[in-house]
Amino acid sequence: MKKHLLLLSLATASALYSAEGVFELGKVDVTNTSDTSSATTIIDAQEMQDHERKTVVEALNLLPGATIQSFGARNEQMIMIRGFDVKHAPLFIDGIPIAVPYDGYVDFSRFTTFDLSEIEVSKGLASPLLGANTFAGAINLVTKKPTKEFEGEVGAGFFSGNGRTEYINLGTNQGSYYIQASGSKTQRDTYPLSDDFTPVRTINEDGGDRNNAYATDDKLNLKVGFTPNSTDEYAINYIRQNADKGVPPDEAMNLSGRGFWQWRYWDKQSLYFLSKTDFGNWYLKSRVFYDKFQNSLAIYTNNGLYNTFAYGGVGNPSWYDEYTKGASLESGVKLSSDNTLKMALHYKIDDHQEGGVNQVAVYEMKDTISSFGIEDTHTFSKALSLTVGASYDREEIDTAQNTQYGKPNTNYYNDGAGVSQNTTTGYTTSQEFTHGDTSSFNPMIKLEGQIDDSLSWYGGISGKSRIPSIKDRYSFKFNTFVPNPDLDVEKTINYEVGGTKSLGNASFSGALFYADVSDYIQSAYIPLWYKNGATYTQQQQLQNVGKVTQKGFELSTVYAPFESLSFEGSYTYLKMTNEVDESQKITDVPKEKFIATVAYTPIENLTWFNTYEYDSERYAATGTTGTAPNTKNLYSSTGCVSVWNTKATLRATKAVSFDLGINNVFDRNFYYNYGYPEAGRSVFGNIRYKF
Repeated sequence: MKKHLLLLSLATASALYSAEGVFELGKVDVTNTSDTSSATTIIDAQEMQDHERKTVVEALNLLPGATIQSFGARNEQMIMIRGFDVKHAPLFIDGIPIAVPYDGYVDFSRFTTFDLSEIEVSKGLASPLLGANTFAGAINLVTKKPTKEFEGEVGAGFFSGNGRTEYINLGTNQGSYYIQASGSKTQRDTYPLSDDFTPVRTINEDGGDRNNAYATDDKLNLKVGFTPNSTDEYAINYIRQNADKGVPPDEAMNLSGRGFWQWRYWDKQSLYFLSKTDFGNWYLKSRVFYDKFQNSLAIYTNNGLYNTFAYGGVGNPSWYDEYTKGASLESGVKLSSDNTLKMALHYKIDDHQEGGVNQVAVYEMKDTISSFGIEDTHTFSKALSLTVGASYDREEIDTAQNTQYGKPNTNYYNDGAGVSQNTTTGYTTSQEFTHGDTSSFNPMIKLEGQIDDSLSWYGGISGKSRIPSIKDRYSFKFNTFVPNPDLDVEKTINYEVGGTKSLGNASFSGALFYADVSDYIQSAYIPLWYKNGATYTQQQQLQNVGKVTQKGFELSTVYAPFESLSFEGSYTYLKMTNEVDESQKITDVPKEKFIATVAYTPIENLTWFNTYEYDSERYAATGTTGTAPNTKNLYSSTGCVSVWNTKATLRATKAVSFDLGINNVFDRNFYYNYGYPEAGRSVFGNIRYKF
């Protein structure tokens, strides 16, 4: 069954706004178009608005199996799908890949939801037609498309930390063509910490308003589409995002010398063309895209003032200038009344350039990634279908310039005491790294059935892989790592069964999953030290040394006992095990997650939402013990997350509505990442006019 995150009963939902126009060309639910598809979970625009989810990371956190991953040292937030990060479950906009070419990451909190019609999420049995790196699934942001001759929405809001938002959506659909324009601005000076927060190192954080937590995000989204008939559609889309942000420092770590960061700019532009042409018995979809990303990072030696550059200002501030360009084709043909064959071809080029102030050298790294997928679905009856498919993914390194070329090779030692110097590594004498090409084959089989109108089930097995990023292969990570050009793909075999049952005013869904991961990329300490002044830092290297198992289950329910009252909840249990050494934990992954919402409409046009989230503790690597080759990580717990949010929505007229609410009602001090406290009690309000 195609699963939707339902927050309200149908009666309650109809009392609010109708569903937004969905941009069908931007969807990637390619496995099956029938009602029995198990491929995709959908969060629509109304659900995001009801839950006050203004960023993509906030919206995705509503889903079972999805947890927030916070990179506090970079002030970035991402979503993990069943314990795997965005490099294993990539992010798309209208089917266009948008990860940063260099490292495969992207800051989900920079993507606002005002211009989205829905978010699609695929998990372990994602279609092989989606392209490379869908190791744990895929996340697709689907933008808006107008459905009326003239329509729009404008809104504004405030939130604690001197935060404010403004947005506008305008659109026209004239039958044979349509135009959509969206713009938004979100800005904050800081965010409040909990009164329960106790400062550890006051130069980093002294409580009250979070230090260096400012952020500004501007977004423009323009779309023009052509619909010559009822089956064909062609559209061109342009998205521009401009942001800058501070990085709140670790509350306890000694950051003296280089630990205070600010992103001077974080800018992204996407231009893409989408099409679908129907030829009767078969169709052809195309995507052609160019995505550009630029940022600049300044690192300072002092907190509060942020006026003295670290490293003597050489190469600091640093900058990245990157682009991804490519195309994809998807075609499907109905071979018979009960058999459909689909194929997809993806091709993209990732280019990364980096440099810095007072630094002459500019370094470039480039790779090419291609994927061919095929999928055949045979329908035995209305109640049973079988899907088999496979993909072949390949990466070729085109350019890999050494960012340490020309620096003294006398800095590397075979010991941590500076006795035995190592001059044979080549880390500073080779201008170009070795090109480490790789490829993988990924088969999939899935069976879906429907016992009656209220009960459906599915089960399947899929082989998946993840290609290492350019950064995985070649980054020195501030002289704490050495490159490994020969990194190979990570591999997994995903097993999953699940089903959905409707029973009166309630519905239930569940999934049981297991993954066997091999060649997992993990850091390993090696017997090599880098000398910086009088300090010797033992080096690490990313290697295909890991073997991980993932096992767990997800349960969800929606229940509407009365027209005015509805309940929705989900529970996830997830166990990730390092099978090579169980003492070495898989970090950032809570074992349990529970989230539930109660929506109550006491009088017409007034709805009260209450949401509770619980995440069990997660761990972060915060130190090491032992010496190479027996060095091991030490871990610290973040503690659990237990947060209540509440919100009231008043629909004053058919077109105007007001929100007033509180996030973290009980002012809990909690963490997604060790050392980086999240916001305490926060008040917000909104006004919207829709026409």
